[in-house]
Amino acid sequence: GGVSSCATCDGYLFSGRHVVVVGGGDTAMEDALVLARTSKKVTLIHRRDTFRASKVLADRVKNNPVIDIQWNTVVEKIEGKPLNSEGEEIDLDDESVVTNVVSGVVLKDVVTGETRNMDCDAVFVAIGHSPNTRFLEGVVEFDTYHTGYIKTDGRSTKTSVPGIFAAGDVSDAVYRQAITSAGTGAAAALDAERYLSEEGLGNEAAEFEAELLAELAGEMNGESSEKIGYNVYEEAGGRLEGIRESVAAGSEL
Repeated sequence: GGVSSCATCDGYLFSGRHVVVVGGGDTAMEDALVLARTSKKVTLIHRRDTFRASKVLADRVKNNPVIDIQWNTVVEKIEGKPLNSEGEEIDLDDESVVTNVVSGVVLKDVVTGETRNMDCDAVFVAIGHSPNTRFLEGVVEFDTYHTGYIKTDGRSTKTSVPGIFAAGDVSDAVYRQAITSAGTGAAAALDAERYLSEEGLGNEAAEFEAELLAELAGEMNGESSEKIGYNVYEEAGGRLEGIRESVAAGSEL
């Protein structure tokens, strides 16, 4: 535990502690500023001597007293230590159980080549995102301002190709949160359903089921029209056979 790519999601877990942010773009600036609100110290690691981020965000980071910037530096290794279980038994075969936590990083100066150790409690990787959309290259239109992200039509999930809809992080270069992805997923489902209706395309399985039920209902109605009267003994499946005769015999007595 202690390595994350979402400061908004996990930053509160390291309140009052020393955390490291890796990156030099807008994402790194935003993460560093978010973490500076709650962390004791934020060390920003960047491999160059200038930021790629916008000037506004970069200036805010430089002027924040909680944030320390390490220029021309890369993370060579993230070090960890065993998690203190306080006597509790840990199932080492369970991959979901965290057995180690971040204890520090090994930093390397890209100019001099020197390495040094730095203690910290968490590492936030903010070097950007690469949506898994390469398989759609040449198929749909992509966002010209955000590399790798699919372009959608206005506030809908429609792409440049009818019948293909984009939702979640493949088209959202701003928020990239699970809850916003779920919302656009619901919107994509509605857009897809509307598209199928407009194109006259439906669920063949559902249509077949509806036709089958209609046919069975028709057969049952036909059988019921041939019956004359209602026989409770016949409806009971013969389980009351002999009761009518017994009642009749008793009445004669």
